[in-house]
Amino acid sequence: MVTIDKLVEKIEELPTPDFIVQKIMNVASDPNASAKELAEVIMMDASLSSKVLKLANSAYYGIPRKITVLNEAIMILGFKTVRNLAMSVFTYSSLFSGRSDGKVDRKKLWRHFIYVAVGSESLGEILGYPVKEELFINGLLHDIGKIALDVMSPEIVEAVYDITREKNLTFSKAEELLDIPPHTLIGGKISEKWGLPDMITQTIEGHHNPSMFIDSLNAEVVATVHIADVISNIMFPGDSLSFGKPKLSPDALNILSIRPGMMKRFVEKLRKKMKKAEEFLEM
Repeated sequence: MVTIDKLVEKIEELPTPDFIVQKIMNVASDPNASAKELAEVIMMDASLSSKVLKLANSAYYGIPRKITVLNEAIMILGFKTVRNLAMSVFTYSSLFSGRSDGKVDRKKLWRHFIYVAVGSESLGEILGYPVKEELFINGLLHDIGKIALDVMSPEIVEAVYDITREKNLTFSKAEELLDIPPHTLIGGKISEKWGLPDMITQTIEGHHNPSMFIDSLNAEVVATVHIADVISNIMFPGDSLSFGKPKLSPDALNILSIRPGMMKRFVEKLRKKMKKAEEFLEM
């Protein structure tokens, strides 16, 4: 039987954001830091610099002219957006770009990560959430436990995947049937290991059950990512290794005061943004 203690031991073997990514996170969170300081940190890694610039110039952000220097990208897009781009690059390169010969289609799983990030940000715009960039990074990392489990123990994920596909179940239900520690708990442990904010840890742990953090200061973020995750799973069944019909939590709808008309606007907005996010899919 696989226990969370055994998996925690393996979590220690997973890649940790390197010095440059950690420095980017710290500088981007410092209200006294300058665009020049953040650019200097990113430029320490030539590959990261080029990928951040490529994403900054993507259709998703719709900048009317080409950005050629990092300082400019930071000034136009903002510190938190550039931080999100750096974290996106790290997550993809460290966890998604490896093994591709198993049953798990990592390309589709990465698409799920990106679409939930885009969906969270899109819903935040409709709801008037003040810092939509926070929603993007929370959406991006919500299912980190699944890909980490595939990296650590691919045979476990393949067993879960077989059940979800054959019996048309959600990933979470298959975990229960196999008595496997939930990916939400594994993801939360990784978030703590990476030193990420409580907001991200709570979102990872509660995105299937927002009522867990209904009294938290982060309740709106958890609820927003939950809704984006459900809609993404409905639109692209199987991308997240989950085939059962996902259910929207009434608590999430209540936390955000969602009305039926808002959901229609959200889906329309999400479809448009998905088309513009293609460059995120090809890191």
